[in-house]
Amino acid sequence: MSAHRAAQIVTVALIATVVTQILYMATLGGPQPADPAAGLTNADIARYFTDRWSEVAIVWTTEAVAFAAIALGGLIAMVRGGGSRLAWAAIALAGMFNLVQIGIGLSLFKPVALAGEEHTWMFWLVVGGAFWFYFLAKVFVGLAAIGFGLSLLKTNKAMAAKVVSGIAMLAGLAAVLINVGALGAGMSLIFPAGAAGTVATVFAAIAGLMAAKRSES
Repeated sequence: MSAHRAAQIVTVALIATVVTQILYMATLGGPQPADPAAGLTNADIARYFTDRWSEVAIVWTTEAVAFAAIALGGLIAMVRGGGSRLAWAAIALAGMFNLVQIGIGLSLFKPVALAGEEHTWMFWLVVGGAFWFYFLAKVFVGLAAIGFGLSLLKTNKAMAAKVVSGIAMLAGLAAVLINVGALGAGMSLIFPAGAAGTVATVFAAIAGLMAAKRSES
């Protein structure tokens, strides 16, 4: 498989994860309190994972397949020299860490959520652990976006390439800084970290594909 073909696979898989995350937030969104005044209770969490688990599992399993493709495609593109080898290594690591994160969700979220109110603390402990890997993966996506942007800037002098490379580097830097902060701050930064990581993912995909195509031309 050529570096460009591997980059195409990674690009499709990266965009697929962005789409599934948007769909998840729009249609599933996570447990919600039945009584907003009382806040989120164990009963709310248990009800969510009982009533919506089949839909959640479909989305997360789809993401797991996409993350596996990202990890494998990133490794192939790195070996084949599709632009920045360091950036492709970062993409491969992002795919691997996201597989850990999604694996924790698929295997542990529901059983811990249904374990009873006395184990609610354990549910949040598991969720926090999963999101630590989520933030770590976004750090590597940000590094990949920076690497692809630099590679594209050096090899392609077209105005469109300069615009993409500039946005990719800025988005990647924002994703790295916010998600490194989230590694320590935890769930309090989940929305800005996720948003920055999503933007970096889109432009890492575009810049990576352009850089790989340029390397073979």
